[in-house]
Amino acid sequence: MSGGTDSTKGALRDIRQTGELILPSRRTFGHALNGPIGRCTKALIHSIPGEEQDAGLLIPDDIKSRIEYLFNAPGEGADHAVAIAASNLNWLMFVDPVWTKEHLIPMLVFDNPVSEPAWNGFLHDRNGPSNPVVRLIKPSLLELIPWLKRFSWEKELSIEAALWLGRMRIFKIDEEGGLCRGEMRPVLRSMSDETRNRFIAWLGFVGQKEDNGWAKYIIPLINEDWPRERRYRTLASAKAWIGLLGETGDDFHRVYETVKTFLAPLETEYCPLYRFTREHGNKKPLTTIFPESTLDLMNRITPLSLTRPPLELQKVLALIEDVEPRLITDQRYLRLTDLVEKN
Repeated sequence: MSGGTDSTKGALRDIRQTGELILPSRRTFGHALNGPIGRCTKALIHSIPGEEQDAGLLIPDDIKSRIEYLFNAPGEGADHAVAIAASNLNWLMFVDPVWTKEHLIPMLVFDNPVSEPAWNGFLHDRNGPSNPVVRLIKPSLLELIPWLKRFSWEKELSIEAALWLGRMRIFKIDEEGGLCRGEMRPVLRSMSDETRNRFIAWLGFVGQKEDNGWAKYIIPLINEDWPRERRYRTLASAKAWIGLLGETGDDFHRVYETVKTFLAPLETEYCPLYRFTREHGNKKPLTTIFPESTLDLMNRITPLSLTRPPLELQKVLALIEDVEPRLITDQRYLRLTDLVEKN
């Protein structure tokens, strides 16, 4: 501490591209792990007696006083101490809620000078905030994603924030530590297109993993909270929705009816359509199980003209003809067949 700012600097080097210095923030958990003050803070936290303390057992005063001392380290050392402490926020709240409320929770207020390293450290906890923490910081959580856009970090954490909120909405809806119906919609609006599309991919994971996940979790969230404005129906989001639909299995028709209004025309060669044309894991292609819903999907996402050979579209149409011949007179089938023949 007596060595000044140079002694507390993290060991990670600055990043350069084509000879020019790129300036991602050094106020991050990654830099803290590679700095002396961050390592000291981590050692202090690890020295708290017992890995499985009882709730409210309290952190020993000699450890708390040292952590507080490191919060005032010179240079970037203070930021590193904050980031490491915040990454353990849930556990610290569990073992010593009074001290944590007084010293750590205020750091998460956006206008606090150390809010950047505090949130960067906290977002490295993949479990998300515990219920006692949510009760104290929920207003900030709802505004977190647009606030994160101002920072240049070595790791993109907006998706972590999105998944935190998604789990709070899906698994803790209307609980004290969760989100209510409607609270997720402005959060989804505030996401970048890339973050929102990665969130869609995560919804697909939840739908597959959880028992009755599509009907119990995913369809209700989409019906109740997904933004309806046209500006959110981008080509990238359409691809994300098609990727999700490919994972739905026996629930394809129900999920498709829920998300079809969010689709947009795009070149089918850029779509993730392999689940519709190929067997996967001893499961038949979705087209052979749901030929009419698949036809409607292809009609909805296929533009009026194509610039590339529609190979995947041709495979889908051939499967539809094989399993449901009555559809070959459907106007949607005729339009798509005409496009294939022209190309």
